[in-house]
Amino acid sequence: MKALCMGLLLTGLCASGLMAQPTDAPGWFAQGNQQYMAKDYDGALAAYSQGLRLDNRSAPAYEGVGNCFASKGDVAHALQYYGFSLQLNPNNPALRDYVSRLQAAAHPAPSLAGANQLYHQGEYDQAIVAYQALIQAQPGDARGYQGLGNAYYAKGDQQDAMVQYHKSLALNPGNTALANFVASHERVAAAAQGGPGDWPQPLWRSAILPGWGQFYNGQSTKGLVLGGLTVGCLVGVVGTYMVGEQAMNQYHAATGTNESAYNTPFQTWATMADWNHAFYIGFGVLYTYTLIDAIVGARPASAVTALMQPDAPVQLMADAKGFGFKARLLSF
Repeated sequence: MKALCMGLLLTGLCASGLMAQPTDAPGWFAQGNQQYMAKDYDGALAAYSQGLRLDNRSAPAYEGVGNCFASKGDVAHALQYYGFSLQLNPNNPALRDYVSRLQAAAHPAPSLAGANQLYHQGEYDQAIVAYQALIQAQPGDARGYQGLGNAYYAKGDQQDAMVQYHKSLALNPGNTALANFVASHERVAAAAQGGPGDWPQPLWRSAILPGWGQFYNGQSTKGLVLGGLTVGCLVGVVGTYMVGEQAMNQYHAATGTNESAYNTPFQTWATMADWNHAFYIGFGVLYTYTLIDAIVGARPASAVTALMQPDAPVQLMADAKGFGFKARLLSF
């Protein structure tokens, strides 16, 4: 009976925390290990902290703290304390391997599929960052350089795009689609740098149909605007002339003493004459401008010939498995 009472008293003291606590670092570390094994991670952290106040050079204690944080899902703090432990004890291959796997899980390696997804979503700046990270992690993968070139090209930076394409071709010279595309681009760029403009071709086109010469020069938006305005003015000239002529005939055919029979067609005639002159002047100015612009914007003949050839599609492989698709880049 006496022994039973003593056991109950000791149990109560332990539960209430009134028993003597560790007085040295190893004792606190041992208590931290016990509480960690019991999955009392907060209690284990408190015990390790007490021990580290007494001895801050214990690599196993820092590893124990890291274990607690890892079990609680706090990877950042776990890696921090694992790092302290490895600084004190670099010869811990098991911990070093675990830290590497933990870091890989926390910061997954960049993937080609993820970079391509950003590119196809139009997030070109993010795609550039992703491709650069991929190249840094896998400098021998030609697809990373090609994807980076595509992102630069989509942003209008053709110079940097060509640099990356050449790096890709250096690693994978068998990519004939990319090689043909690069060759076509460089042929057009070289031709555009010199040689007289092939101005007769766009000139006679704009003379027949305003704006056609601009389309021929590769300026489709300008051709559409100039052509539409010029043709619109021509329609205005013809339309106002027809309406004005009809009003003039009504004026000359009017009889009697009713003033409105004379005034109404005369006012219409005069108004149409004013508008006819305005449209005529506008047509003359626009027509002349389209001809001059067609001459000024003329490309060298060799460049035009190269432009009229079909572009080689640049093949984009989406992932490491080799599945992908072909995407035709914009024409130059």
